[in-house]
Amino acid sequence: MTNKRNIACIGLMLVIIGLALLSVGCRTFGSEYEYQGGLIDPPLPLPNFELKDTNGHDFRLSDVEGDLALIYFGYTYCPDVCPLTLWDIKKTLAELPDRERIHVIFISVDPDRDTPEALARYVHGFDPEFIGLTDDYQKIEPVLKSFGAFAEKAEMTDTEAGYLVNHTARLFLVNPQGELLLTYTFGFEPEALRRDLQHLLQAGAG
Repeated sequence: MTNKRNIACIGLMLVIIGLALLSVGCRTFGSEYEYQGGLIDPPLPLPNFELKDTNGHDFRLSDVEGDLALIYFGYTYCPDVCPLTLWDIKKTLAELPDRERIHVIFISVDPDRDTPEALARYVHGFDPEFIGLTDDYQKIEPVLKSFGAFAEKAEMTDTEAGYLVNHTARLFLVNPQGELLLTYTFGFEPEALRRDLQHLLQAGAG
């Protein structure tokens, strides 16, 4: 009887251990990654917009299909948020594996002053791989709206520029399917963005 009791106890213990391991496994494999940016769930489909790059060529969102895109609306005369954001993106991408699968796209909201030449100097001053886009404002405005972004001139009398442009300061992350997946407020931590990018790349860029 003692042996049978011992065998029964051992069998029960093995069952309990097995259930415990299964529970741990479920938590491990079933746990969801917590994004650092603001998640759009479900992702928002975006129109396949077309604007001019700094070489005067047509650029479409579908040109980066299959990769990740970081899109920012700004302008070269911007005194603060634009250069700081581009600098943070530059720091984010430093030594990031699969860097070639991440495209940084800077869309000008001030096409009157941001000529292709000026825009090229500006974005390439941060990284030669950054893409600058501009065009007639009539073509830029619907792109802004598709992201839920805005831009408007603010006349200034105390600056040589004559005016500034108030605009959305968020960074937008577009997934390989051309959908808006994440947004980041101004002042995001480069390490936080890097973690999201690494996760998406490792997960097949969902």
